[in-house]
Amino acid sequence: MDLDSATHDLRAHLGDFLGGNRPDGVFHVQTGGPGSVPALTDLDTPELHLDLLPETPTDDQQATLRRLGYIGNGPHWTHPGGWRLIISDHGSGWRAEQAALQGVLCHDPHAARAYRAAFTAGGRDHADHALRSAALAHHARTVGLTPARQVARLLAPLDAPWMIAAGVALDLHLGVTARPHDDLDVILPRETQARLPDLLRGWRLDASIHGTYRPYAAPLDPPHFQIHARHPDLSGVLMLDLMLSDLSGGLWHYRRDPRITLPLERARCVSPEGLPYLAPEAVLLFKAGSAARPPRGKDEQDYQRVQPTLTAPARAWLRGALTLTSPGHPWLTGLE
Repeated sequence: MDLDSATHDLRAHLGDFLGGNRPDGVFHVQTGGPGSVPALTDLDTPELHLDLLPETPTDDQQATLRRLGYIGNGPHWTHPGGWRLIISDHGSGWRAEQAALQGVLCHDPHAARAYRAAFTAGGRDHADHALRSAALAHHARTVGLTPARQVARLLAPLDAPWMIAAGVALDLHLGVTARPHDDLDVILPRETQARLPDLLRGWRLDASIHGTYRPYAAPLDPPHFQIHARHPDLSGVLMLDLMLSDLSGGLWHYRRDPRITLPLERARCVSPEGLPYLAPEAVLLFKAGSAARPPRGKDEQDYQRVQPTLTAPARAWLRGALTLTSPGHPWLTGLE
């Protein structure tokens, strides 16, 4: 069996989340690992990197993997056909980092040779770490802000204060690509959604409704706010994550707590090349998590990168917002 057939079997037997109307199943799967790189096939076993819902495989899902011939448990599995299956940690950014690593190994012979030497000296984790900077530099050159520029062209006819959010917004704030990203988050005023089918003609649009997919059809009413948009020409990320937001009254309203707002003129920043993005203090408020969910690994790393760059007013606003929503949050000490 080849990896394409294995991918088909995973979707067929675990269920295809993208097929809609189900809360679980395969969200994404891609080949990866050094064994999937043509110059390194003798070095290690090829891998399938699986994004599965729910994030922790259920007993039934693990039983299904065993029926397909996989041996293992939790996130790590092997198959007698000659490949490994790794279930990605959604909050770590690992999948996107592995895609960036594969990109540099496939396109840079010098990087592939350096990886081989590091792998031989210290194994897989050592080699991944040794090539991390080269992978990020290659990703920044070949992908970088390309998805953001692409969406800016698509949304240019929209006479509304849309803006890029999440990790890419922090890249725009920092002026560098700090890490690879799984998707590109975009904030849109809720009242503009009727224009999306025309602006994104030819794209697949799915609405996330109570944790399941349905084909998007306007209007998407509160509390639902999320539309996932996919197109084969979208470069470097899996999808656009379009988030319908309340930007009324000249204010950005924090979706998770209506008590928290920020003047829109301060919430909406613009990069030197004209890309609009959500202010870093507002991005970090989302990334701070909640009392029930601490910051994910990649969000903690984003905070450590960005916190020293915040202005005094931005630090004060974020400190006030966290004090209101998450008293005792570990980030509060660093914002004093």
